[in-house]
Amino acid sequence: MKRTQLAAAVLLATGSVSAMAATYSVTPLPLKDISLNNFARSIDNSGQMLSVVQREFSPPVDVDQLENDTTFFSQFGESLENEDDVLQGIFTDADYTIVVNFLSGTTDATQGQKLALQRTYLSDTQDFSLVPGLDMITDKFDDYTFSVETTGRDSVGGDYIVGDSDGLVVLDPYENEDGDTINYTYANSNQQAFVQVGSETKRLAPADETLGGYGSARSINNNLQVAGFSSVSFLDIVDDAVENCADPEVRTDISEGRCRYNIYRGELNVPRIDSYFVNVSTNSRPFSSYLLASEVNATIWQLDVTGDVISTETFPLLFEPEEDDTNHYYSFAYSINNQGIAVGEALTGDRITITRPNSTGQLENERVATVYRDGETIELLPRDENILSQAIAINDNNWVAGAVLRSRSDIARSRLFAFNLDTQEQFYPEGLFVSGGVTPNAINNNNIIVGKADSEATADTIRQTAGFMFNIDTQEFTNLNDLLPCDSEYEVLEAVDINDDNEIIANARVKRTTKYATGVEIINSDGETELVDNIIAVKLSPLANGEVEQCELSEDEQPYERQGASSTWFGLLALLGAVFVRRRMKR
Repeated sequence: MKRTQLAAAVLLATGSVSAMAATYSVTPLPLKDISLNNFARSIDNSGQMLSVVQREFSPPVDVDQLENDTTFFSQFGESLENEDDVLQGIFTDADYTIVVNFLSGTTDATQGQKLALQRTYLSDTQDFSLVPGLDMITDKFDDYTFSVETTGRDSVGGDYIVGDSDGLVVLDPYENEDGDTINYTYANSNQQAFVQVGSETKRLAPADETLGGYGSARSINNNLQVAGFSSVSFLDIVDDAVENCADPEVRTDISEGRCRYNIYRGELNVPRIDSYFVNVSTNSRPFSSYLLASEVNATIWQLDVTGDVISTETFPLLFEPEEDDTNHYYSFAYSINNQGIAVGEALTGDRITITRPNSTGQLENERVATVYRDGETIELLPRDENILSQAIAINDNNWVAGAVLRSRSDIARSRLFAFNLDTQEQFYPEGLFVSGGVTPNAINNNNIIVGKADSEATADTIRQTAGFMFNIDTQEFTNLNDLLPCDSEYEVLEAVDINDDNEIIANARVKRTTKYATGVEIINSDGETELVDNIIAVKLSPLANGEVEQCELSEDEQPYERQGASSTWFGLLALLGAVFVRRRMKR
């Protein structure tokens, strides 16, 4: 968005000069030579940041597997600039891109090399290092296999990093009944929680490890308590399936390892409440039978200084399912403070009909914000006031930040809430305009919440968003783009995390040249490069003596309600006037 400065009188007219006194500088994370797009995950109090990188440049290619275990050359051989060279492992930029795109699109194939679509890096604004998760260094590449998808989610001083990781992809040669060898490749476990201490990665085991179980580590505090969730039980059908895999006469003509993978494969990604969710197998959101046959509970792992688990505590559901109830239920923890209080969400066991933008009413699972303390799962908000609710983060002042789904004109959109566990104070501030949706992501110990908010009032299902921060103490709701220089090339779409120095890691849109999978710029037929929109992680740093640049929109851009200075009607009017189952439990 191109903006030019307005007269300083406009700033005075808002009546909130002091509230806007700290502007921000923007620094991209040093990952532009790794990939086109990378996404913010967290920033800790030491300034260390985690970012997820998608489709990295120059992943290693196993030409033997490409030739012998895939259909690549029969499908695309004629499209290559030099097929013979590719067979020898020699690539042009264009040929390498074709190969990488093929491998990236065949991650579910039974054979062939697997490339992770996303990996995580730890960085400051100068250096970066890989967070490998459960990946391993092998002789074949003299490096990590590049097969493991990893999401780092939180850190303490950059020394303790937690997140979740897929299992390592293994090569499993199997001679079938016809005497042919099939080189199966698959991840050796479902998603696992992990902690990285220094250069060593350690798995955080779930309560029930049937077929490896399932887990995710979302937050770590200074006392090395890790909050997340993990599998605590599975239906008997999972044990039956495992037994069938062990029997060659029952499992059909595949390897036992591949048979077991067919059971545990799949993902369980529960969306924010602004997106449709039902936890059954549907065409729109398929979950594996393995995950649907599990109960997943909020989990706190207590670590020692080496990252070993001292104790594991799981928190129950909000209700007790009937003995013959075989539905999948969960309680999740997303954040934990230094008092050891965790927050998250849980299913109630009920379903409700929700009308979302551009849709008719659909039946969804009811989810509510929860607190985990003293061994109990506690519902946080009155259920009759909200359609759905999620607690996303908690600070050391026991302020909880989260989202509720409420209807306005019969259309349900996400809205911010802040709730204090000690005083019972609660706030439900408006976003950037009256009907604007708001999604919080984090809160710091200065009681500042950050996230993303709708920035344009349209009838579209997906609206343009802007990063925001909301100060609980002053009740100010700020569009972070209003704190950037007018000529900034970055448009902040979402603020993802904030530390106690009020430094923010955010996702921003910026123009970058298109590139091959090698990282080399693409030159078009006119001999020029082309610019495309990319999403990258950026660090926003407060400028102690900065001055706000009031910016005027160009003539072709519609004015919007700017609430950065104040969320009061007086501030808005002044600005507008100036500018117009039965479960088998394992313990």
